[in-house]
Amino acid sequence: MVLRLCALMQAPHRIYLKLALMAVCWSGVFPATRIVLKSMGVFTTVFLRFWWAAVILLILLRFRESRLPRLSPRESMLVVGLGLLGITFYNSLFTAGLGLVEASRASLIVPINPAVTAVFAWLLLGERLSGVRAAGTVLSVAGALWILCRGDPSAFITLELGTGELLLVLCVFVWSAYTLIGRVALASISPLALTAYVMLVGSLGVLPPAMLEGDSIARVTSQGWIAMAYLVTFGTVIPFLWYYEGVKALGAARAAQFINLVPPLAVAESVALLGEPVTPALLVGICLVVVGLYLTNRPR
Repeated sequence: MVLRLCALMQAPHRIYLKLALMAVCWSGVFPATRIVLKSMGVFTTVFLRFWWAAVILLILLRFRESRLPRLSPRESMLVVGLGLLGITFYNSLFTAGLGLVEASRASLIVPINPAVTAVFAWLLLGERLSGVRAAGTVLSVAGALWILCRGDPSAFITLELGTGELLLVLCVFVWSAYTLIGRVALASISPLALTAYVMLVGSLGVLPPAMLEGDSIARVTSQGWIAMAYLVTFGTVIPFLWYYEGVKALGAARAAQFINLVPPLAVAESVALLGEPVTPALLVGICLVVVGLYLTNRPR
């Protein structure tokens, strides 16, 4: 404990500040997306967010690595698959789900992705799943389920779950597949290059349905454009860069713990910005999900 505390004090304070601000930025994605969807179509929202994020990341990649890395045929196939799965499919489901579910509830359902991914990595890849991480997974999933049924377990028996909730549940499984495939790609592609290429391919994948919503752009309010600018800059580009700075400086396990801040921050922002209600079921879900995420992401 003493050695861990000493190591914590010796680490650059700016890294911790960036990771804390990263959590604030990511938590703002939930209310910002709800604001954008008030005047913009789902597919248009996904396309604009990731197209402009990809452009910015490609420019940064060019300056940081002095070139745009060339991909082998195998790597290109992985990038295309990840782009379609993680951006075109996942974010279309996520955005559509947010249009139907309160941002505060969605912010506590989606973050169980790492817990579910850990289970699939254990089942499919033989990765070690300790008792503590297993307990964290159970708590995270239990909290998400409690939020899904609004504190009424009978909702599962009667299948009284809305379309938005079902879309967000599907998101969890899609993201798990995306993460597992991404681990394969990261063996030969840098995180920055992979993310930039995946966002570019994924945004192009959602372009056709976005073009069918072309008239929605004319209806976008100034508030909607401000929220979109937030999604591109503070919801995608900046937190990604800060996260990998944290991973490089502190290691993946310690940096990932800051993600635990996202659910409660997103709930607070959704209540403050959108006036969403704080229900007893939501409070119980917050406790279960946050504790579960901590146990799942704690250093081994």
